[in-house]
Amino acid sequence: MFGIGGFELFLILLFGFLIFGPEKLPQIANTIGKAIARFRTAQEEMSGQLKMDDFMDKESDQPFKNPLDVIEGAASKAKEGADAARTKADAATDKVIEHTDSFAARKAAYDAARRERKEAEAKAAKEAEEARAKAEAKAKAKEDPKTEVAPKKAASAADDDAPTASDASAKEVS
Repeated sequence: MFGIGGFELFLILLFGFLIFGPEKLPQIANTIGKAIARFRTAQEEMSGQLKMDDFMDKESDQPFKNPLDVIEGAASKAKEGADAARTKADAATDKVIEHTDSFAARKAAYDAARRERKEAEAKAAKEAEEARAKAEAKAKAKEDPKTEVAPKKAASAADDDAPTASDASAKEVS
């Protein structure tokens, strides 16, 4: 084990016992055991990886493949996957843009129709208010005709009472 004999291992444990004490020595041994187990697991995993088909081909004349060729093959596979993903992403982006454009067009049409409807409602409300005001004015005029005379009627009545130029010339002739 690591080129250490039994006597050397005994001395290491003795000094560890003296330095760390009897309480800490089992915890330290447990930690070292776990570290060695992890190291062995990583070593076995690396051996398994090297024995995989990527680096070894048991049936061929040359059982070990060139690692650079394997890396280039993996890179080309990754590039193909990235290109396929990019194509899918571009297609999805195009669909989103189409949907956004159609949504924007629908929203613009809806806003225009809503604006026209509001304008028509406002115009109808204004006309109704004017009609109501005229009806109130008529009703008020019927109740008390002397109090309120429309400005047009007053102006036309004043024009009717004023002598015209032809009337004045007729008076001078006579």
